[in-house]
Amino acid sequence: MLDQVQKTDKASAAVAHPLLELRSVTISFGGFIAVNNVSLVLEQKPVYGIIGPNGAGKTTLFNVLSGFIRARKGELLFRGETISHLSSEQVARRGIVRSFQITSIFPHMTVTDNVVLSLERRKHGGTRTFVRANWSDDHSAEAHDLLDQVGIPPSLRSEPANDLPYGRKRALELAISLAARPQVLLLDEPTAGMTVPDVNRTTELISRLSKDRTIIVVEHNLGVIANVADEIVVLQQGSVLTRGAYDDVRKDVRVIEAYLGKRQ
Repeated sequence: MLDQVQKTDKASAAVAHPLLELRSVTISFGGFIAVNNVSLVLEQKPVYGIIGPNGAGKTTLFNVLSGFIRARKGELLFRGETISHLSSEQVARRGIVRSFQITSIFPHMTVTDNVVLSLERRKHGGTRTFVRANWSDDHSAEAHDLLDQVGIPPSLRSEPANDLPYGRKRALELAISLAARPQVLLLDEPTAGMTVPDVNRTTELISRLSKDRTIIVVEHNLGVIANVADEIVVLQQGSVLTRGAYDDVRKDVRVIEAYLGKRQ
């Protein structure tokens, strides 16, 4: 009986850890402080939105979360475990995937082969040299399932990836990212440069994908953030200005001043 209680206590302790946590993280480039002593706890919610004016530190924060920049001051934790020292490849293999870190599209390969390549990388590791003749046929069904998820029809899957319309290329990037089976998916400006129909399609896709993982989105299109995000984190000059529901954040005087300038 005592052993069972101890196991339950250990399980409860594991559950108690936040999904992601930044503790006093500071990132500077020369004399410029891009992320300034940020402490932030992110629980396992469907979608977080990160917003802020230009130069607020959004991209640098994403680089820290995905391992592209290591936090030499402060600490990054994933489910209670310190991952500040890990490379971007190691972070991705733990389950935190940034949309472009797995998703370099090979323009002359077919749409399907781009996804299969990502599946091969997941199986064997990112540092291996891949030869098409050695690829496993076992990946075909999973690749097509991922393409189904992001809405790329079968008629386009044998075409070179470079021939896809822009919106479909972004969808392919998502399929390639999903091949890594992320627990946390980081999307940096997922609707940038898209037409209205593509924006609507991507917004709906993010909502669907968030049912199986946590998604963190940096996005300038506040309409997209309003539609998909369950909680907003606002950055200004490298620091967290505020956080909360979109309707509350957009009425915050500090947020209005950050975007529009202080009232005279």
